Amino acid sequence: MGINVLFFGPLAEIGGVSATMPVTATLQELEQAVCEKFPSLRNRKYPLSVNQKITSENIALADGSTVAFLPPFSGG
Repeated sequence: MGINVLFFGPLAEIGGVSATMPVTATLQELEQAVCEKFPSLRNRKYPLSVNQKITSENIALADGSTVAFLPPFSGG
């Protein structure tokens, strides 16, 4: 099955709307694999979400997890 990866905003111009990546143990490992596949992401800043929850931690991933690369945003 793999990890479902979604790209939003200007990041979709780099990675497309979605991709399926092989299962990795952690979010950091997945991020590295995605940046190897799409090198232009290395120069970008973006929050990540796992299964619809934004996180900055290096959490464990499971087969079928969904990871989203979100565009930078600010609130007011």
